[in-house]
Amino acid sequence: MEIKKQSFIKGAAILAAAGLIAKVLGAIYRIPLGRIVGSEAMGYYGTAYTVYTWALTVSAYAIPIALSKLTAEKLEIGRADEAKRIFKVALTFISILGFLLSAALFIYAEDIANLLNNPGSYIAILYVIPSVFLFSITGALRGYFQGMQNMIPSAVSQVFEQLGRVVFGFILAIMLLPMGYQQAAGGAVAGTTIGGIISVLTLLYIYFRYKPDRGNTGDLLKHKNESAVSILKRLIAFTIPITIGSSVMPIMGLLDSMIIMDRLQAAGYSLESAVSLYGQLTQMAMPFINLPQVLTISLAASLVPAISESITRRDLESAGKKSELAIRISLILGLPAAFGLFILADPIMTIAYPTEPVSVVTALKFLAPAVIFLTLVQTLTAILQGMGKERIPVVNLAIGALVKIVITYTLTSIPYINVRGAAIGTVAAYAIASILNLIAIIRYQKRGFNYIQLIIKPLLATLIMSVVAYFTYSYGLLLIGSKSIAALLSIMLAVIAYGAALILVKGITVDELKLAPGGGKLSTALKKKGLLK
Repeated sequence: MEIKKQSFIKGAAILAAAGLIAKVLGAIYRIPLGRIVGSEAMGYYGTAYTVYTWALTVSAYAIPIALSKLTAEKLEIGRADEAKRIFKVALTFISILGFLLSAALFIYAEDIANLLNNPGSYIAILYVIPSVFLFSITGALRGYFQGMQNMIPSAVSQVFEQLGRVVFGFILAIMLLPMGYQQAAGGAVAGTTIGGIISVLTLLYIYFRYKPDRGNTGDLLKHKNESAVSILKRLIAFTIPITIGSSVMPIMGLLDSMIIMDRLQAAGYSLESAVSLYGQLTQMAMPFINLPQVLTISLAASLVPAISESITRRDLESAGKKSELAIRISLILGLPAAFGLFILADPIMTIAYPTEPVSVVTALKFLAPAVIFLTLVQTLTAILQGMGKERIPVVNLAIGALVKIVITYTLTSIPYINVRGAAIGTVAAYAIASILNLIAIIRYQKRGFNYIQLIIKPLLATLIMSVVAYFTYSYGLLLIGSKSIAALLSIMLAVIAYGAALILVKGITVDELKLAPGGGKLSTALKKKGLLK
């Protein structure tokens, strides 16, 4: 059975739905986990997960992006046979790389834990190492399917992966908690490895069951087959800058662990207090910041092959339209999420972690603005990668990261600011990278954007939503007396207000509305009434 191509908007919607399910499962998992094992264990978990994220970035992030781009190019000229050869070369290369990196992490796990000033994370690092190899294989399979512009296999495997991670991670963490916080953190991250096994098996089943071919094989007499060495050279040439770029923030995460722990202790905090504050920032507040980006990560994954396909046809107009639509969607999603998290930080964190101190609320407030720039930088990076300008986001993110280091080092050692300094540094890093990426896109696409439609209208709708959210929560709490009910009521009315405001200011188009569940029918009805263009 052939797997059919999808538009980049539909593909993004499919991945976004799966990503949202995965994130909800993750939130369901992490919030009670944090309550049960406490912030100290979550601090060990956070360091191990940061190491895992960096390793995965090196071994399994760039190759899938390169594979999706090269696959899309070959399929656009009718060379499905060459697309499959590229996949096989990439799978071999990434599997070897993942295995070697896993072996290196196993050998140096204790040294890494000590280097990060968190020796208690050693056991958790050991538990997560096998997943680096597993997700290397997963990455290649997902990249191949995404290059065919079909996101269903990636979506299905993502949901199954997260189910395995949540169920087994939670069970193992609880089972190992009597042995201490370090073992409990190890059990929690072990769920990631089990989820990796499930993901690989799911994708392999789809691959062998559905035989994912599309298009003809081209005129084999006119087109010579590319050698494996040539394919590998192209993959490496494309992936090196992406790997460097995608490694910047995970490396910053590792440096954050070192800097935050060191500077907090320099400010007078004990090792245990520093671990707890670090856990509050990275494992309790940060997951809420990462939740909105599920949608833009999905958009980015779908965008790279779509932009690449347009560039292969030398159709800059099509690439420009896709780019503007993607940026608009990012802002329509990112702006309200950031403002909402800031306004409702107190009830969100109090409900999620009732036993944690008020510092966890402050951490979320200071991180909230990062949502805008984090969602934006992912989309802008994908656009540049699809255009073959993969080196530009690397440089821009590196500039942002350098600023983050300076800000984090300087502010975190001030006792009153503490981990909030790291949050400020994160916001600054993504803001700088976003602005520089946008300038580059305008330059290379040789076209500007309608900034009123792009920024002003979503921002106006967000401000209206923010007023509704603030007063609804304030008066709801006063009348009802329950933070959870007042917050839920506030969120519901804020969502309605935002949607209505977007429509009234004509800040949303048919294509954007269709991304929402039931958006097709709603857009038809609104067009008939003249409320949507």
